[in-house]
Amino acid sequence: MKTRISTKFTFKSNLLVIFFIYFNQTFFAQPIQDFSVKTTLNSVERKTMLDLLRTKVKKEFNQDARFSVNHFLVSGNYAWFTGGVTRSDGQRIIFASDYLDCCHIEALFEKDSKGKWKIAESNAFSTDVWYTCIGIRYPSANPKIFTPGAMEDYCQ
Repeated sequence: MKTRISTKFTFKSNLLVIFFIYFNQTFFAQPIQDFSVKTTLNSVERKTMLDLLRTKVKKEFNQDARFSVNHFLVSGNYAWFTGGVTRSDGQRIIFASDYLDCCHIEALFEKDSKGKWKIAESNAFSTDVWYTCIGIRYPSANPKIFTPGAMEDYCQ
């Protein structure tokens, strides 16, 4: 005897699976916000994060910094920033030694449990691509916020 699976049951099961996938994609997907340009919607958070970087540059290099944003994407509790750095007077950063590469900075920001942004990792004026595969170290971060190099196919 042949066992026959009800097409009604199969159709309902398939419909339920499709609905579940759609529901997860629609309601649990982390939207990506572009903070590259300041707007009324992002100005407070954007300024908060850039001020954290300014403070770090001031502390490490004793320079007041101004940033030009190349890439600044935010999703959920993470934000990835890359940009250029000049002094606040618009002049080139002055270094005490020649081993630094002027004038770029990269940073991964993370919101803490109280909803405050902090710098998870950053580096200014590095001579290497320090952030290679950084997305692997932060599996909760949406991989789509990162620039090439930060999240490559070979990262595992």
